[in-house]
Amino acid sequence: MENTSLKETIRLLSELIQNKCVNPPGNEMKSIQTVQRILHEHDIESQVFESAPNRGNLVARIPGTGSGPKLMFGPAHVDVVPVENVDAWHEDPFSGIVKDGYVWGRGAWDMLFIVAAQVQAFIRLHEEDFQPRGDLILLVVCDEEALGKYGAGWMVKNHLELVKTDYAVTESGGMSFAPGKITFMSGEKGLAWKRMSFKGESGHGSMPFGRDNAIVKMAKAVTRISNYNPPITTKYLRDTADGLELGFVQHLMFTNPWLLPLTLNRFKSQAPTLARYMYSVSRMTISPNIANGGVKVNVVPEKASIDLDIRPLPGQDNEYIMSQLRQALGPLAEEAEIEDLPSDEGPFMSIGNSSPSRSDFVDAMEKAVRNEIPNATLVPLIFPATTDCRFLREVGAEVYGFSLFDPETGVHDLSHGVNERVGIKTLDLTQKVYYHLARDFLK
Repeated sequence: MENTSLKETIRLLSELIQNKCVNPPGNEMKSIQTVQRILHEHDIESQVFESAPNRGNLVARIPGTGSGPKLMFGPAHVDVVPVENVDAWHEDPFSGIVKDGYVWGRGAWDMLFIVAAQVQAFIRLHEEDFQPRGDLILLVVCDEEALGKYGAGWMVKNHLELVKTDYAVTESGGMSFAPGKITFMSGEKGLAWKRMSFKGESGHGSMPFGRDNAIVKMAKAVTRISNYNPPITTKYLRDTADGLELGFVQHLMFTNPWLLPLTLNRFKSQAPTLARYMYSVSRMTISPNIANGGVKVNVVPEKASIDLDIRPLPGQDNEYIMSQLRQALGPLAEEAEIEDLPSDEGPFMSIGNSSPSRSDFVDAMEKAVRNEIPNATLVPLIFPATTDCRFLREVGAEVYGFSLFDPETGVHDLSHGVNERVGIKTLDLTQKVYYHLARDFLK
């Protein structure tokens, strides 16, 4: 029989899914007010900040009794991505239905189950009259799916005094890599969107000979970029291999830069998801994702461009990115105009960032997991995309992706996918590890 706490967590998760805070446009204030109402029912005060019309963020706090470290549950985002093909779902994607041991719906996995689990752990500690040595902060935000300008980024920029923390736990992590080996996210790659443009000579399409075709140049550039291999670094794979306690040969396959390409070729067919991950976290990646050029089928194009999704590792700045692009292009570099991808909100770049893969706080996270899975050890991973973690790391916090999936039912990694869902046992385990972590680390 599910306990009362778990039932409340399931109800909250279902309601958050039903609120349908799809970004864009977001309209997250509905879910922010849901969380505020739940907290109020348990006599917990919270502050809500509207960063844009109908877009909000919430902060609640259990004050510390002394000068101990501050710990944050969050940033936990309530916005979700759109559903492209409703007919492909087994259940209504915004029903929040509980079926077959899962809560179904868009955002269940990313990351509404963590919002619900953190809120419930926070409530439990409050009701136990927990007296932490440092503040315990709950931060629920909007807009993570659109890079966080109105969510965590806005809170750090406008209310840093309320969200400044020493440590934070948020989305990702908690998967069982091997028996007793539980992952957590210690860092993330950066993000740079670039536009690469080429000029040519316009003319009638019936007489192309001798003309400088901008699309041909662009095609050559795409080929060179696709064939280019940025420098390999195995630092983050080494941290993972150490955490997994791999044998000598397997460790070499993960960490030797000369053997890694052979490992990737082997895994490409046997374990394609693992191969893609290992490739992504061992180098900067450059993906040409949008091409534009030409005005009419019978006109030789004088302009063409490609938009690049570039994901640098921690420590790889814009200077590094530009040098790698020029190296990839070779002789075409002189003809390419490279700029930040234009947008209504200006150019965007996020520097890759990370927190220590071993620390006293990581030890506390591991201890919290062992309350549920005896003798478990944590294995650090680098997240290959960009999250709200960067905003808190930029102001000095150690931030980790930390939860706990049920090893028996599997992960069902359907983030942003069809039939997104999360197991009830996972929901229960996650709220428990947050509770254990805060209680033991801040006591």
